[in-house]
Amino acid sequence: MKHTYLFLLLLLGSTTLWAQSKQELKLRAQFWETNDSKKNTVTVPEKWQGESAVILYKEEFYQYTNNGKKMYNPSFVHQRVKLLDKAAVENYSELSYEKDQRAGMGFVNFYRDETTVGVKIIKPDGSESILDIDKEKVTQDQKNRVAIPGLEVGDVLDVFIYQDDYQRSFGDYYKYEPVERLLNSKYPTAYSKLSVEVENDYFLNMESYNGAPKIKEVETDRNATKKYVLEAEDLDKSDFPRWYYPLVELPAIKFQVIFSLRMNSNSKDSGFLGEDGERKANVTEEEVLEYYGRGFKASTGRTMRDVFDYLEDAGITNKRQQVVEALYYARHKNYNRFIELVLARNNQISGYPVPCDVDYTILDEKTFVNYMAGLAKELELDYDVVVATPNYNGTIDDLLLQSNVSYGLRFNFPEPLYFFDLSPHVQAEFFPYLLEGTKVFTLSVKKNRKIEAVTSDVLPTSLASENVNEDVLNVTFSEDFKQANVQRDLKFTGHFKKEELLGRLALKDFLDEEFSRYGSKHFYNCRKRQKKSDIEIERKMNALLKTYEEKQLEQTEERTAAGYDTKIEDYTYTIEDASRYSKAPLHITDSFIIDEELVKKAGPNYLVEVGRFLGGQVQLKEEEKVRELGVYLDYAKTLKTIVNITIPEGYEVAGLDKLNVDVSNATGGFKSTATVEGNQLTYRTEKTYAKKNYTAQEWQQMIPWLEAAYDFSQRKVLFQKQ
Repeated sequence: MKHTYLFLLLLLGSTTLWAQSKQELKLRAQFWETNDSKKNTVTVPEKWQGESAVILYKEEFYQYTNNGKKMYNPSFVHQRVKLLDKAAVENYSELSYEKDQRAGMGFVNFYRDETTVGVKIIKPDGSESILDIDKEKVTQDQKNRVAIPGLEVGDVLDVFIYQDDYQRSFGDYYKYEPVERLLNSKYPTAYSKLSVEVENDYFLNMESYNGAPKIKEVETDRNATKKYVLEAEDLDKSDFPRWYYPLVELPAIKFQVIFSLRMNSNSKDSGFLGEDGERKANVTEEEVLEYYGRGFKASTGRTMRDVFDYLEDAGITNKRQQVVEALYYARHKNYNRFIELVLARNNQISGYPVPCDVDYTILDEKTFVNYMAGLAKELELDYDVVVATPNYNGTIDDLLLQSNVSYGLRFNFPEPLYFFDLSPHVQAEFFPYLLEGTKVFTLSVKKNRKIEAVTSDVLPTSLASENVNEDVLNVTFSEDFKQANVQRDLKFTGHFKKEELLGRLALKDFLDEEFSRYGSKHFYNCRKRQKKSDIEIERKMNALLKTYEEKQLEQTEERTAAGYDTKIEDYTYTIEDASRYSKAPLHITDSFIIDEELVKKAGPNYLVEVGRFLGGQVQLKEEEKVRELGVYLDYAKTLKTIVNITIPEGYEVAGLDKLNVDVSNATGGFKSTATVEGNQLTYRTEKTYAKKNYTAQEWQQMIPWLEAAYDFSQRKVLFQKQ
């Protein structure tokens, strides 16, 4: 379904268009032939005359009905916008969209997603023109692109998008995708309305947040349906600055609809349900307890026999270490080893590949918690179940959608361990950074069988000293100064480590390492002696993984070049120590050449942009320096850089004092010291983001050291002929 991003596409100037039809003519009358003064307005409030554009009218509508054979979900977005400058004209001058979708067999359609669009341009003199879509449409690669000709500053663009969707009812349950929508946009809005209408047998979770107007129930012309509406007026624009989570602060609405003819296991497990046809506006602690308690059951010792056999064979007796090693064991046995099976099937290498062993389990979020709870039970460890929501969703006190929940386990060691998910390179000591510092519900467990009580807590936050990116660069220049040869030694800890592991480790390398470590067999090596078909599958798998490795090298080179804002050549890198089973840093070395980029000749001397070796830094625009919104980073961090530049024979350095900087305060800082010893110029920098989240007031304290780091990256020194 495209409903979840329908309105966003409209804001960006993307939509779905069809040629004129009876349906379009009917909808034109519905949206454009009206006496509603709000829909017909072309007047911009005086206070917004200086804006790029103003949304004069915006309406969204979603309907959910069922006739016993088909579930209907028609929806529309209608928007009227006044274009006040060339930037707005350009933004709305092209539309792109995918073809309609449908699936069926014989004379039966299983689902249909059909879109009708109307586009009208109203000139300042009141004249109107309706776009001929067929004339302007260009189709390529399953995409349609439509230019809107004749748009000018001062025009009003009126667009409606109507989606007529249905799917056959093969069962008594269906869960629709959630919708999370901001009321504000990058343009001010004079009037906004969002409506949801549900028939009996539909469960609706819906609420507004962060100062948004209250949702109201309005009458419908059918007794079997209920309709809920949010209306808002006079909405100022939001600039959506860097490092910002809009759903935390800006007015918003969230909703989700679930169809269920009867309350069964599917519907109960699908979310926090209210009453049939009634709007559910919040989730209580008791409902959290009931929902997660229903699916909780610690795995049995028999189910986890292979884990304990591995721990025993490895001679691991420390209980904390047993938990850590069990996580890495599960990471391979219940997650990573299935990657090659998916690749083999998706690339038509093997029709239905399966592991060599017949007793296997693929863990999802819920079963992972049960699995690890079974481990805690057997090891007689104290633990709690944790229900959290990533910080970009807002606080868990406003929890409404089950899809916003992260579900995990806390092992109550003196230094607790938090496990929330399995991923290719999950690290035991670091849980997802989006959960750091958030309020959570903790669910206590009685006799490892039943969740019996819920309390609240706050998850810890990692320190800047735990998340470190440390780079050492050794730089030499060619005799003519045209080439800079760079060799780097890179180390990553904390959250940096997990990100870099994902971006740099080749699939084949870490999969082969895991299969060897845990004594697993690749699915094409199950037999003692391979058949010809197995050999061919192995050959194809190795070739496929080689293509992934080559693509990864290419992407890493592009990312490295982007980090220095330049082209690079002859890029190579080596994983010195992946450290996937410990807190030790990920250690990488690489090398590359920067050609004719960093040096300018000045008579007999050379001006060298030594600051560029620091890598790209945040460059603040003037308009960014005034901020009334909070600052939300991924995590607190420290970036350390040591740059050793060999001074060519016969030259000396002038301007060394420019490389000594110290701008620091409670929010963080940037420091640099530079020295020359023998024929080597060395500078050491340290940039620290001391916190994860900052207030708007603290932003003013961040600006000086952010600017100091950027200014340093632009510094030059003179290699002066002796």
